[in-house]
Amino acid sequence: MSDTGAHTTHSEPESTATLSGSDIIQPRIRTNSTSQMTRTEVDDAMEAIPATRRRGAFHALSYRNFRLFFVGQLISVAGTWMQTVAQNWLVWEVTHQARWLGIVSGASALPYVAFAVWGGHVADRYARRAILVITQTVSMLMAFLLALLTTGRWIPLQPWHIAAQAAVLGIVNAFNMPAQQAFVTDMVDDREALSNAIALNSFRFNIARFLGPILAGIVLAKYGAATCFNLNGLSYIAVILSLLMMRLPAFIPHEQKLNVWEGFTYIWRTRSVLRITLLVGAASLFAWSVSNTMYPMLASSFHRGASGYSWMMAMNGVGAALGAVSLATFADRMERRVVIYGGAICFCALLLALAVAPSFWMVLVNLTLSGYFMIAFAMSSNIKVQEDVPDILRGRTMAVYTLVFQGLMPVGGLEIGFLADHLHSAERAIGVNAALCLLISIAIYVWSRVDRQRAEAR
Repeated sequence: MSDTGAHTTHSEPESTATLSGSDIIQPRIRTNSTSQMTRTEVDDAMEAIPATRRRGAFHALSYRNFRLFFVGQLISVAGTWMQTVAQNWLVWEVTHQARWLGIVSGASALPYVAFAVWGGHVADRYARRAILVITQTVSMLMAFLLALLTTGRWIPLQPWHIAAQAAVLGIVNAFNMPAQQAFVTDMVDDREALSNAIALNSFRFNIARFLGPILAGIVLAKYGAATCFNLNGLSYIAVILSLLMMRLPAFIPHEQKLNVWEGFTYIWRTRSVLRITLLVGAASLFAWSVSNTMYPMLASSFHRGASGYSWMMAMNGVGAALGAVSLATFADRMERRVVIYGGAICFCALLLALAVAPSFWMVLVNLTLSGYFMIAFAMSSNIKVQEDVPDILRGRTMAVYTLVFQGLMPVGGLEIGFLADHLHSAERAIGVNAALCLLISIAIYVWSRVDRQRAEAR
């Protein structure tokens, strides 16, 4: 959502440096000239300059509502990553079984799958800000509850307690994720700035993904998992306040009532979106589950403990953040299709190399590079779907997209956890999954090429 305050910030002197010739408004020093422009006239003139002249890597932050969301989510997601790291390490410490890492990861999958489509329906029918305030508040309370359970002062902590908490959060995320994805267009109503907003959202997520594990490693070592969970609970306050501070128009639901399953129908009938959804599904099932499940086991195999685990998460986040900045800067200059398929294939190939990494330092280098290509692929896929989907179907379509992305990831965690236990090796399990994902990515790319050639031949 654009507002005047957001745009007038561009009337500072450094913004005019990007203009040339007659476009530059020179300041007038003479105070007694009848031709002097007033400050209001200067502001109006600056406001009239087309936005395309001043777009850069952070253009979407010129929208006040998006700035608030960016800062609030940065703090909150850093807290979420602290909880993710602490929770996975806690499960490993309590059970020392890879299958329990998969069970806890998978516990959120079934509730998410069951409710995600309805979450998309709710996102299209009700005010998205209100939905987000409710989901963030419930998530905050769940973080405090997990902290209380971890202390053991109430009842002795059992692995199924953590799995049950993950299941509740799966329901919450089924309503949170579609609303959050669709909410971007409420904050940034300029369609040409949409890709930049999505890129910056991913950049923010991965900066938090870098900071969260580092903070978790420090807090875990000094204060324990319960403190990580409490800090995550407090971090939700930032995003709730940012949502309440936004200036948004009154929400008006679409008059045309569509079936709750329309998102599936749209994706099925749109071949390009179907291919991207299948590609994201394969990566979520076989590749992204590696970071959610195998990192604790992989860190232990190199005798690195909690500190090594947090560094693995952090370096993967560094690569992802660099990928997000690159895409935010150059997204409009690169063919979306090349970045999607090229990023997916490189990401899977690097995971395959991770399975045979000879040292912990090579693991960190690999995770940095794989994080770069992972986010290039993921962000470009999200941008492509958001650009193509009609507004009236946005919530439902993004519900299906996030269902595939978020819902299959825990299922993949369950699969790779049991596979690692069966093979008695995290590295072998990673290799099998990476090879499967690579083959599927290549097959979908070939399908895309064949369709493209047929379309050109007509």
